[in-house]
Amino acid sequence: MQSLFYRRNRRAQNGYSLVAVSVFSVVVATWLMVTASIVIPTYQKGSELGYWSIVRSSAEAGLDYVVSQLDTAFKNGTISSYDDVSLDGTPHVSQVPASVVGSAALVTVSVNNVRAPSTASVWKSQLDDQLAGNIVSNTNCFRVISATSNYAGLSSTVRIVISPMLKLVTTAPTTTPFFSYALYSQNALSASGNMITDAYDSRNGAYGAGNNNSYLGDVGSNTSVSLSGNTRIGGNLIVASLPKGSTTATVATRSGNAIVENQIKANGMTSGFTATVGPTPGSSDNVRALEAGTPRSGDYTTPIDKSLSQNQVSLTVAPSSPDGSYNVGAVNISGNGKVIVRNGVAPVSSINVGANNTLYIPPGKYKASSFNISGNGQLQIESNVTTNTVVYLEGNSAGSTVVQISGNGMGNATNIPARFQIFTNSSKSVSLSGNADFKGVIYAPSAGVSISGNGAVYGSVVGKSITSSGNGNIHFDLALKDSTYASTNTIGYVPAGGSGSNYVVNGLTTVSWEEF
Repeated sequence: MQSLFYRRNRRAQNGYSLVAVSVFSVVVATWLMVTASIVIPTYQKGSELGYWSIVRSSAEAGLDYVVSQLDTAFKNGTISSYDDVSLDGTPHVSQVPASVVGSAALVTVSVNNVRAPSTASVWKSQLDDQLAGNIVSNTNCFRVISATSNYAGLSSTVRIVISPMLKLVTTAPTTTPFFSYALYSQNALSASGNMITDAYDSRNGAYGAGNNNSYLGDVGSNTSVSLSGNTRIGGNLIVASLPKGSTTATVATRSGNAIVENQIKANGMTSGFTATVGPTPGSSDNVRALEAGTPRSGDYTTPIDKSLSQNQVSLTVAPSSPDGSYNVGAVNISGNGKVIVRNGVAPVSSINVGANNTLYIPPGKYKASSFNISGNGQLQIESNVTTNTVVYLEGNSAGSTVVQISGNGMGNATNIPARFQIFTNSSKSVSLSGNADFKGVIYAPSAGVSISGNGAVYGSVVGKSITSSGNGNIHFDLALKDSTYASTNTIGYVPAGGSGSNYVVNGLTTVSWEEF
């Protein structure tokens, strides 16, 4: 009995122990579950916050890097590989190098070239590339930039808007001549036939012996140049293409007997040009680096097949006719005789001179829609005038040509090219042909220009593209670089409310920021 009791008591004790262990296990498990429910989410939340920090900082780092690249390129006059150069509504997307981000996050940046609407608070007329008198030339500088970072399944985007930054300067504005080259083209320039360029100074009298320099008369383009036939460039051949410093793009080509008497200055590579390294040109050299008459005194090795960093010539819109300009109205002369232009009251229309008629036009500022001289017709500037005749071609002209000068063309008895100036923003073509000389200047930054025939040009021609295929020579007038003689361009400066106070673009600045 005692033994049985002992055994029963033992079993009871064992039962109590099992119950106690079971209860303890439940308590411990419950405690572990409660602890896990608190600790694990806290750990996960901490990790997620750390990931978010990486994602956000990576997006901002990528954004800052691309903006700095754009700003540097803007100041240097170059184009960043991250930039969007087209106003087509589609952004340019790039991946930012991991070394810039400083983490394992993948960062992509999109740059969209978008004009600020005139209703936007950031819009200023000085920054509108479509308005006359702006200080950004024909380039829109507003950008919408988005940087998106992806890491550990998380994503963050930062978006900003940048615009040109204006700096107030108190120095008097400086002016840049519209005409500093014999020929200058925004796009491609092609010269063939027997064209020759040189220079003279109309302040010293008419072109001729003692007043001409065979080693001046620069020719240039913002894109590319092709020389062929018997073309001879007396001055420098300058190709200020973008991007600067290209080691692959061929921007200047030569064939036939074409010669450059001075240097080639190109932002890319050249083809067909040869020169001898040393102080004396070789017999087969077609680039002679004669340095305006002093044989190879400068750097005669740089221009040949070497990429440079030549700044582009800024071809701004042509100036509009100022208040008080004569409204020519419709002038159509086809008979024989002489006509003197007077102030018209009709709407702006064309000037057409043909047959054997001569149109005399006194000094002043005139408005017309097109300018056409054909047959034996001629426009004449008399020898005794001492101020300029400037024709502003505005409005819509009929046909495909805005300037057509052929036949006996343009007669300028003063022998001073600045005495006759044509400005137009029309995209219709400009044509100089025939056998008569043209003594004047033409500024047509949106028009294709063709020069043919046997007549010479005394002065300067600027166009969107230029093709020369005739036998005429281009004699650049050095006086055109003097603002006393010819119109000048104040690119880079706009009056700011007071005499001697002006704004200039000094970089890029952020005008809007958001994160989403």
